[in-house]
Amino acid sequence: MNIIAVGELLWDCYPGGRQIGGAAGNFIYHATLMGAQARLMSAVGNDAAGDDLLVELARRGVACHVQRNARYPTGKVEVTLKARGVPEYDIVSPVAWDVIHPDVTLVAAVRAADVLYFGSLVQRHPPNQRLLHMLVTLLPPAGKVVVDINLRQGHYTPAVIAFCLRYANFLKLNDEELPLIADMFSLPRDPDGFYQHLRRTARLDMLIYTRGERGSVLLRGDERDALPGQSVATVDTVGAGDAFTAVATVLALQHAPLAEINRAASKVAAWVCTCPGGMPVMTGTAG
Repeated sequence: MNIIAVGELLWDCYPGGRQIGGAAGNFIYHATLMGAQARLMSAVGNDAAGDDLLVELARRGVACHVQRNARYPTGKVEVTLKARGVPEYDIVSPVAWDVIHPDVTLVAAVRAADVLYFGSLVQRHPPNQRLLHMLVTLLPPAGKVVVDINLRQGHYTPAVIAFCLRYANFLKLNDEELPLIADMFSLPRDPDGFYQHLRRTARLDMLIYTRGERGSVLLRGDERDALPGQSVATVDTVGAGDAFTAVATVLALQHAPLAEINRAASKVAAWVCTCPGGMPVMTGTAG
């Protein structure tokens, strides 16, 4: 299983220090822990912060092709934790990962991929919008597109979300995002109706719907599995959704039963919530 993620690699900057992060980086890290052949495609600045990110990726065993950008700095996000570890983000723009170039390595990787992952945030500027419009045409016919929509205020447009809905085979949304998107495009506001509509009218095979402390719902074909949330000693929830998406994607591509996918993804996401940052170093069994 060859998974390519195109997207963010950055520093999540907390009041007490910084952690490696970015949705695409988090996703690839957890897919790698699941045993997938997974590779991150991103960009950092030609600066010390970028050097440090590459060191951290190597320490975690993350395969990557990271371009160096002399014009824009390495990405960072100022993170403020609210009650129960829920983050509030101030996402710096523009940064290096806003301009990922379609170089030979990236194009060749997508042509050979089984899975192409991207999110909505990486499309906040036109260069990456054009890049992804090209890359989805290069994916092999049997390839799957995994999309994580993150509605960060000021960092998306209806056109970007429409592109995501059009091409997603696996789509990740949370309970705050789904009703906003449903209203944006006059779609059903419940996850079942939303999924079945896109199953009929687009390419959607599976909906990954997370509800924070209230658990998760997975929809695939005519199957549905709902799981309540787990009670854990939460440090912060940064990256928990990315971990959930990675585990669910790998297991779904292995044709695991839906209930098994939901339990495993929830367990890993809960473990991430007990650790600082979205790429906690695995020291034992997750959860």
